[in-house]
Amino acid sequence: MAWFLYFIGAAWIAIGSCFILYTSQTRSAAKTLLSKPHPKVLAAIPFAAGLLFIMTAATASHPWIIRLFGVLGLIKGAFIFINPNNLHNKILDWYLTALSDQAHRFLGIITMILGAALLSWIL
Repeated sequence: MAWFLYFIGAAWIAIGSCFILYTSQTRSAAKTLLSKPHPKVLAAIPFAAGLLFIMTAATASHPWIIRLFGVLGLIKGAFIFINPNNLHNKILDWYLTALSDQAHRFLGIITMILGAALLSWIL
């Protein structure tokens, strides 16, 4: 099951570098990907990723942080599924339209660091 951690680590590095280098194009691609599906269908992705993080935590040298990522994924999936007061749509709109390019680049740097750290924690 370590393949999942390798995949997520590489994906985080790729997505983070895209947000740093091609901010406006990546933002528009994210807008089209995240606005089309129904939020309840979209909630399955972080929920399934959270379950996979929890299941693969034993293959990491720091399993507690991998389990933390899993619990956060489960919480995010449940939050998107429940969507109290249409809050998910407001947060998504803020993230995709109101956030500045510098903030997107900063989040891309954080995503790349997390991806590299995840790859280094795999046994």
